[in-house]
Amino acid sequence: MTGAPAVTPRPHILFVDDEPRILGGLRRMLRTHRDRWDMSFAEGAEAALAALRDRPCDVIVSDYRMPGMNGAQLLERVRLEYPGTARVILSGQTNEDNLLSIMVLAHEFLTKPSSPEQLVATVERLIDVRIPTGTGARPDRADVQSLPSPPHTLVELIEALDSDDVSAYSIGTVIERDPAATAKVLQLVNSSAYTVGRKISDVGQATALLGVQTVRGLVLMHDLIRTFDVSGGLPVEWLEALTLHSVETSRLCRMFADGTDWESNAFTAGLLHEVGQLVLASMRPREFAGSLEAWRAADPADATFLCVAESSIIGFSHIDAGADLLRFWGLPDPVIEAVAGHAVTVQPGAVADASTAVALAHVVVEAELGPVCGPLGATPLAEDQLDERDLAVITRWRRARSRR
Repeated sequence: MTGAPAVTPRPHILFVDDEPRILGGLRRMLRTHRDRWDMSFAEGAEAALAALRDRPCDVIVSDYRMPGMNGAQLLERVRLEYPGTARVILSGQTNEDNLLSIMVLAHEFLTKPSSPEQLVATVERLIDVRIPTGTGARPDRADVQSLPSPPHTLVELIEALDSDDVSAYSIGTVIERDPAATAKVLQLVNSSAYTVGRKISDVGQATALLGVQTVRGLVLMHDLIRTFDVSGGLPVEWLEALTLHSVETSRLCRMFADGTDWESNAFTAGLLHEVGQLVLASMRPREFAGSLEAWRAADPADATFLCVAESSIIGFSHIDAGADLLRFWGLPDPVIEAVAGHAVTVQPGAVADASTAVALAHVVVEAELGPVCGPLGATPLAEDQLDERDLAVITRWRRARSRR
């Protein structure tokens, strides 16, 4: 006899404001979503903490300016006591100093007045990527504050910030050599008031929008860069090889996309396409180390992808984890789609968009530098199947790389 299907609890959203009329307006505005969400409304931060003690929530949406404990202080408590809760600030009055604290603490910043469509879309996005699929429970994206960077990144970034000719460009040049720092900067700029109504994928633009002083503050608060910790059983050589692969893939992607309107998306997706490995190294280090070991021990004749070993041991792959985190962090859809589709079994014949640029660049770089997630027994690049223009680009990339 088959049992009844499990009932999935509805997402619980907690709205916090010190003004009862604002809460009443939110209640009325969102009444049509009562069949999809369970909603609670708390008048002030203390009431919100009391509500959370009774029932934790999936997403908290809080005003910033409140008497007593303000929104940033509330979100700091929530981050410490309920790390799996997605955090949103809804406010119309912030200055540069408190915006920095909001960027560190909130997954999303919405300005008042926020349209019902924008608020609903934000909550739905934060909910959707937290619902596990497949056989394994995925790591909670809200728990991921930052990703591991190579040891040299922090040193190089501090040197750039302390330079006499420091600029957004010089800082961005350092950041775009590190997938973890790039992902974090893009998360911060896309979830803040800097980019209301638009998505940013260009690292240089993101750094310019944030500004040198904001980046400096983020580095000093130890939220932008987290140096790789070898205690989880993963050697630093793995991270260095992954970073080199990602940087070279991004460079080739930029060359493929030169002059197109998707050049920025292609470059950024190329840099971030293996970010899921960093997520697993952060959240499931020992299981991920076991997956790497199983993948490397596989018979090359079986053409085993790393994602197969990960799915067997962890229950999901770095492809799932990377795309989910970038969606949770609010990066542009074309970047997420390219990251999700990078591990192809058939070599793309021609580059037409960011996704095909990343997929082909990934194949090329693995053929040149060795696999980071593809089959260990991979066949050489089938150059006779490539578009003439793309082959010329690959040739130029090889020459440029030989000079570095």
